[in-house]
Amino acid sequence: MSNRNWLIFLAILLVAGGTLFFLPSDEKKIRRNLASLADYCSSPKKDAPIETLKKAALAARLCNNPCKVSIESFHIDRQFTTKDISDHILMMKKQLTNTRFNFHDTVIDLPDKERAEIITTLRLEGKTKDNRFTDAYEINITAKKLEGDWLFSSFTVVEFIEQ
Repeated sequence: MSNRNWLIFLAILLVAGGTLFFLPSDEKKIRRNLASLADYCSSPKKDAPIETLKKAALAARLCNNPCKVSIESFHIDRQFTTKDISDHILMMKKQLTNTRFNFHDTVIDLPDKERAEIITTLRLEGKTKDNRFTDAYEINITAKKLEGDWLFSSFTVVEFIEQ
């Protein structure tokens, strides 16, 4: 093999290796979607109404249509369309102004290339007229990979954690 062929082979190898190294893994993509979901659902006081609508729509776009939601303590166990999800997020943002959502202690299991099982703790931190509050919920989430994107397909609140 000539020097020119070696250089071309080496360049191809470097480009392929660099691409694989810098492309985010499925787990990183899922974590990024969780962080985006938390950000979109948070309701800082400074958000303008248009920004609030935009964030609710973006949060809904991270979910399959339909998406199953189960919250035993509220007797909720049904499929929600992306419009339903967006509407509920808007209602929640209106009721819980100045509230921050965060996911903690997240464990992601990828049993196959198209499905992920996620166990995480959702922490809500906010302020009411009278005082500050922190609530935490253990949540099981299923995500499915559709056309290269990871979308959340079910949310199950396992338990409410007193803090």
